[in-house]
Amino acid sequence: MKKTLLIFVAMVMLISLMGAIVSCGEKETTPQVLRLAVPWPPGDPVTNNIQEFVDKFNTQAAGKYTIELHPSGSLLALGDSFDALKNGAVEMAGWPIGVFGSVDSVFACAELPFAVNSVEGDAAFTVEMQPLYDTVMTKKYNMKPVFCFTCLGLDIISVKPLKTLDDWKGLLCQTISPQTAKVVELLGGAGVALDFSEGYQAIQKNVIEASLQSGSMMIMFKMNEVAKNVTSCYLTPASIGIFINQDVYNKMPKDIQKLVVDLGKAAQTSTNANFVKAYFENYNTMDSLGITVYRLPNAEREKWAALCNPYTEELFSQMDKATADKLRAITKELDEKYPYTE
Repeated sequence: MKKTLLIFVAMVMLISLMGAIVSCGEKETTPQVLRLAVPWPPGDPVTNNIQEFVDKFNTQAAGKYTIELHPSGSLLALGDSFDALKNGAVEMAGWPIGVFGSVDSVFACAELPFAVNSVEGDAAFTVEMQPLYDTVMTKKYNMKPVFCFTCLGLDIISVKPLKTLDDWKGLLCQTISPQTAKVVELLGGAGVALDFSEGYQAIQKNVIEASLQSGSMMIMFKMNEVAKNVTSCYLTPASIGIFINQDVYNKMPKDIQKLVVDLGKAAQTSTNANFVKAYFENYNTMDSLGITVYRLPNAEREKWAALCNPYTEELFSQMDKATADKLRAITKELDEKYPYTE
């Protein structure tokens, strides 16, 4: 009887031990879910490029980690994204970098007026800027960039032709960030702060006469139905970043961290290339939609840039000297490599 009892106890202990091992094994193989919140809808070119990165990550992570893409602001409103990612309320998020220019002057420089002259220069600008964002974000805001890319520089779409500084006087113009608001003010216009998706309705209702938008957004929002004039001048660069919470990243195994970094670099290259191509295609599309595109002459553009230079220096003065000097060097190099063409 005693021997039987001992055998029974041993069997119970063995079963319990095996259960613990199985349970432990299940815990290790359970995928870690990374929620990626973005404001762009499905089918948007930005969303499509992000989805490509997500799909590659999920395939190569082989079940260890999985990224869930949440488009259209379904998980987070754009305005809440920065704090939510910083505080770990969400694991990953994406936004137009300049939107949070009031948080840090380095982010404002994503829309530095006349910082670059072309879409090729803008793509190169995102590559040069990412290490600066990384330094600031990891040090101050508990997050790091995965990849940043151009979403095309801002041109002006307007009800009436806009060709000179005189045409800016009192012009009611949509602005989409603190930086664009300052640019409109310096050029003599009157800025009206609106979400980038609200330009069509605002022009239709005579709330504004013009809007700062990329060619892709003008076409996507069918703004040709309410305004037929575009001034092409690469007024400011514009870029988007995909970011990850620093604590989440630090807890990842080294192979998954490497995967995030490697796929981020690849996504930056491919997405920039896709938008460079789209930039030139957009002007052909505008022509087919009956939009008149006016390419701002270089001499006039330099007048506009001169009025915005004090603002650039104001932003630089808010940074440490090393960062400001680095930015000056970046923009000077890109200006020489990618000159403005009429």
